[in-house]
Amino acid sequence: MSLTARVAEFAVKTSLEDCPPEALARVRLAALDTLGVMLAGAGEPAARAVRAVARAEGGTPLATVVGTRLVTSPGWAALANGTAGHAHDFDDTNFALMGHPSVPLLAVALAAGEAETADGRAVTLAYIVGFEVSATLGAALNPEHYTRGWHATSTLGTLGCAAAAARLLRLDVTQTRHALAIAATHASGLKENFGSMTKPYHAGHAALSGIRSAQLAREGLTGSDTALEGKQGYVAAFGGGPRLEQSLDGLGRVWQLLASGIAVKPYPSCALTHSAIDALLELRAAHGLAPRDVVAVEVAVNRVVPDVLTHTRPTTALERKFSMQFCAAAALAEGRVDLRSFEDGEVRNPVLRALMERVTLVVDPSLPDGLEQHAWSRVALRLADGRTLTTGPRGAHGHPDTPLAPEALHAKFLACATRVLPEDEAEGVAEQLAHLEDVPDIRALTSRLAGELD
Repeated sequence: MSLTARVAEFAVKTSLEDCPPEALARVRLAALDTLGVMLAGAGEPAARAVRAVARAEGGTPLATVVGTRLVTSPGWAALANGTAGHAHDFDDTNFALMGHPSVPLLAVALAAGEAETADGRAVTLAYIVGFEVSATLGAALNPEHYTRGWHATSTLGTLGCAAAAARLLRLDVTQTRHALAIAATHASGLKENFGSMTKPYHAGHAALSGIRSAQLAREGLTGSDTALEGKQGYVAAFGGGPRLEQSLDGLGRVWQLLASGIAVKPYPSCALTHSAIDALLELRAAHGLAPRDVVAVEVAVNRVVPDVLTHTRPTTALERKFSMQFCAAAALAEGRVDLRSFEDGEVRNPVLRALMERVTLVVDPSLPDGLEQHAWSRVALRLADGRTLTTGPRGAHGHPDTPLAPEALHAKFLACATRVLPEDEAEGVAEQLAHLEDVPDIRALTSRLAGELD
């Protein structure tokens, strides 16, 4: 059996009863976080641009575009919702994937689920299947795949989205194998686009490509049996191939939802800024620091970070999300890094602008190099009174080993969702998501996600 066929077998034959009970709890929390950031991002320019084209193109009205009254084809809805969900870069991450799993997967699951009148159990299982495929491929190909310049949210996520869509469209093993082969051809996404609207588009592209691959396979379009592992296949082209067979041996035995887990973002910026933000906020509070007290800030990071946080002098809100200089300075100058920090235009706070010039990013080879530790950092502050304050290597709040408290996650959801929905309706959605697998028809959920944006 080819490796591509093995992935197809897992996608088709796994049942919800095969999944650990804790995996279902993780899906509920992921759905809460993801739908919150999707609603918050629906008003962003990238999401509006996609919707404008969706309206112009038109589509069979089967799936909801969240935050709006637009109902369109599953593909357009997946593209629009995926782009919206990643627009603030506030969505969750997985360190095996080295990307964002939940927004593309939920965009697929909701759109395909509506079109197929699926229930909550089917949507939950599709998410789990897609997550396991995406993260297992990530464990096999990363970090080489990521450091070559590929945005794994899209390149690896497209395969996970295809597996999720194939499950919801009730494809058989052969059709699912073809869907994966088609998705392997669709897979794309360049890190050079970080800091632009194309980065959130990547999440939508993965969702659209996953649905489209499953739809085409259902209609009889075929692909190579060895699209993943062949001499000129997906792994050979994208890099990091020798570990693929070993990683696939774990499908259905090592559950990535539990093993590598989900990191929920407390800040709407690149995950590689978060441990430094945490450390600086804590130092600021513990020592009563003001910007004038700080002479220099050194943030030591893993080797993968400088090629991601490339915007040392950001000029737009999106670039600031990929600037350690901005995020570190914002934490020290304003004591917060939140959605208000990334309003578009120039940095208006002159104190923050001045402090950015004192932030230096350095690579520390002694930092841990495991996939789950690429987001670690350490911080050193040199103060005007001659003292130096330091923190040791650390991850961030929200990482799997230090998850956000349920109250904090709920508060994040409400802060995001109420940008579009009334508070009582947002609370109702949160309650429904706490029992996602019991929803008898997923349209009972998606109908509550409509809003009045454009």
